[in-house]
Amino acid sequence: MIKEKEHYREVQYRPQAQKTLREALKSFIHREFPRLGGPWVIEKFVEKLLEVVDKYRFYHGKLKPGQVVWPAVKIEDPPAYRKPIAWTRQTPVIVTIVNQDDINDLRENADRHQLRKRSIVRAANDAYAQGGVLSCTDLGLLFQRSHNRVAQIIREYEAETGEVVPRRGNIHDMGRTVTHKAIICKKAFLEGKTTPQIALETFHCPEAVDSYVLDFSRVYFATVQRGMSVGETSFAIQKPRYLVEEYVKLIEEFGLGDQAVYQRAGVQIEEKDGHVGPTTPERVCQNERREQEPIAG
Repeated sequence: MIKEKEHYREVQYRPQAQKTLREALKSFIHREFPRLGGPWVIEKFVEKLLEVVDKYRFYHGKLKPGQVVWPAVKIEDPPAYRKPIAWTRQTPVIVTIVNQDDINDLRENADRHQLRKRSIVRAANDAYAQGGVLSCTDLGLLFQRSHNRVAQIIREYEAETGEVVPRRGNIHDMGRTVTHKAIICKKAFLEGKTTPQIALETFHCPEAVDSYVLDFSRVYFATVQRGMSVGETSFAIQKPRYLVEEYVKLIEEFGLGDQAVYQRAGVQIEEKDGHVGPTTPERVCQNERREQEPIAG
């Protein structure tokens, strides 16, 4: 019998319904005390535990007008295959939805779209500063917008400022979320920043930063130096076609020379038979200091 496909809204919002203190406690007990009892015993235990917790709610006195408490996923607990949100470690964070600056700007007839953009970015940064990450769905619920609209607003902000907004999609590298290759490559090739600097500014690990830089260099070598097509480059470096196309656009936008590309990628340049290309590892100067070992492609 063919199983009926679930509606996309059920798939998208069901995890949000499980992001509660009750589910977090059940998950903790199931994980740390597996022999305590079955589901019924754990349910009763959590019910009594919550009665005690309710007497010691500590956020009430900390909240300011315009702030809410929201369950965020802990930064150090990335997703895993078939890992439900109920089994993911969560942390309550205080998020500012509106503050006095927003009200004053509204009194001055400020652009509402810009205010909403600022509020969404502020909420994402608030959560990250407290050790949690919010998804676009979280932010959509907080600001009564669809997750697609929130993602669009964040992309707009990142394109305008060159800053990366920390959210679960890019912090935990979940699926084909918005990538930040343009921002990272710009910082690396045009601004000359080091890998640790870029990693700190873009909320990426150093390995991810180097991966973007090396992919940019590989596409440059294949398309510019060897004159390969997008399809040939995709096959040669084993990357999706859409990804190669994105790097080609960046290459055209940056207008870099050979030396600038390969120096930043951590390799030397050599002239051989009229062609310029990266040298083999054994030809690299031994006293050259690299920020990090390159990642295998």
